[in-house]
Amino acid sequence: MSRIDCDDFRKFIDPYLDGEFDAGERAAFDAHLAACSDCRCHYEQKAWFINAVRPCLRRPEPMPEAAHQRLHARLRTAQQPERRRRLVRRLAPVPMLAAAGAVLLFVTPLTGFAPAVVEDAVDQHCQKMPVEVPTDEANQADEWFSGKVPFSMDTPRFRDDRAMLLGGRLSHVRNGERNRRAAYLVYGVGEHKVSVLVFDGRELGLSERGELRHVKGHPVRVHGARGYRVALYQRGQLAYAVTSDLPEPEMLKLIGTSL
Repeated sequence: MSRIDCDDFRKFIDPYLDGEFDAGERAAFDAHLAACSDCRCHYEQKAWFINAVRPCLRRPEPMPEAAHQRLHARLRTAQQPERRRRLVRRLAPVPMLAAAGAVLLFVTPLTGFAPAVVEDAVDQHCQKMPVEVPTDEANQADEWFSGKVPFSMDTPRFRDDRAMLLGGRLSHVRNGERNRRAAYLVYGVGEHKVSVLVFDGRELGLSERGELRHVKGHPVRVHGARGYRVALYQRGQLAYAVTSDLPEPEMLKLIGTSL
């Protein structure tokens, strides 16, 4: 599905809102939504209604606290003998030094892993969620994010004929034990999807990991994760995580058009 019209969009808006389309289908819907003001208005009304009603339909009935405590007490009592047997079987044949090494393996952070922001970038790139602000204009995206994120938004302007901004939504990235707010943007680049997380990059140490590349004099760290590439770079206080399945040379060339 490379192009859709208004009838197609309105016919299939429910599965679009529910995230049921694959990446190619979603890109076609995102592109139509960014270009058609009538469908954008229809989408916003539908999304508002669903977001207002959905919490009421999914509200769970809480279990009484006394019953909750009785259930957990019985589960703990039932599981204790089996847990002890498993622990004895696991550690009995292991020499003390090896057992100590096993403990250290689980409590010491492993080096060489991609930073949390890389995993967040890939997770969000793979999500089939609609944008909150469908637009192909970077200035409109900057205005929409103003006041919603704790920094001055600067949407990348990729000067590439294949690249088209499809929209964005509010998001987050992890920073230690807490999250920080971020802007998520999605672009179509030919047949490829490119997503960009924009966030306050101070204190994240983005320059310490990944393969170092230089694009127009700017340091860029490239990570590979789950079949995708994530390129991290900073401009001032803002950090950018660009995610795609584009080959690395094409991805770096694309980034270079925005620097």
